[in-house]
Amino acid sequence: MPMLTSLTLASTRLCDRQLSKLVEYLPNLQVLNLEGVIGVQELKIHHFNLKTCHLVVNTVVHNCQESITLVTPNLIALKVVSALKATLHVEAPMLSRFHLSIPALCNACEFHVKGFEYLKTLWLECNHIGSSLSRFPITRTLENLTLSSRNKPPRVDARGSQATIRKVFTIFPNVSSLCIKSNTWLELEACLDPQGWEILDGRKGLRTIRGYLMLVDLSLTFSCVARVVDQCVGLSEVSLLINRDVIYHRDDSGHVPKSFMSKCMARWPELKWRWGIWGEHGKDYWITDPITGQELIKCVRACNEVLTKTDSDNGEQVQLTRPSVDDEILPLIDVIDLRNAIRDERS
Repeated sequence: MPMLTSLTLASTRLCDRQLSKLVEYLPNLQVLNLEGVIGVQELKIHHFNLKTCHLVVNTVVHNCQESITLVTPNLIALKVVSALKATLHVEAPMLSRFHLSIPALCNACEFHVKGFEYLKTLWLECNHIGSSLSRFPITRTLENLTLSSRNKPPRVDARGSQATIRKVFTIFPNVSSLCIKSNTWLELEACLDPQGWEILDGRKGLRTIRGYLMLVDLSLTFSCVARVVDQCVGLSEVSLLINRDVIYHRDDSGHVPKSFMSKCMARWPELKWRWGIWGEHGKDYWITDPITGQELIKCVRACNEVLTKTDSDNGEQVQLTRPSVDDEILPLIDVIDLRNAIRDERS
């Protein structure tokens, strides 16, 4: 057991002393996964050799605020997922990848870190992105940032939200790849100030941005896209995914997303644009990449929209379509382009 390097505990009952002794008894441990460990009141991990740690602590503490402390000098990757507010203390100077999913990092939820000197990738998911970002120290090493809000902010009153691109680049001035999930994008739209919306120093470093759009207000969404694209002068690629409900329930013809896409690409023709569809519980589907016919067919097949089979008489491939062929994908793809892609694949 002392030579064990990887340990996973799931749905196990442990007290504070037992967990501390267990970690102490495994001096060579490098990978630790605690998934739903019950009974721990104050989760404390002090370990010199630990490099990867995954904590799902939604059931660690019942009816009280959670407390999580990590003192891990050689930790490289950390993932913390909690359904409750938690006091979080992290001393991990070598940390490179950090995934934090927690209700909020506010005054009621203490968050202490001793700097992130090597942090490259951060995924932050919480209720109030703006106020939670303020809890982080200025981190100049961060390159990849994903922001995901758990709440849906009011669209007409931004007083409860503090999420701005300006704040993002103030705290992470050298981020080069930014992913904004749907509810966070709505927060950014709610905080949009047409009179003053500066990005400061980070605007030259951003190379790629991905946004998950609801298209609730086309004009407001386009204005938000314009603010980012116009001020991020180093931007080379913009990836936007449109919620599938826009097509299913609000726009059977596909005119709204098509019009929005055309408007964006016409205004900034020099950028590389990628378009796709996202759903609440499904994976993302990219549909308008500048890709080969083979890749386009592969994408459409993945959505279970178009299939091909070999005709038994002449050996040629024949296109098959499902009854729902026009429901999701084809409103965003010209049929002629799809046919050309099929022809290219056959040749």
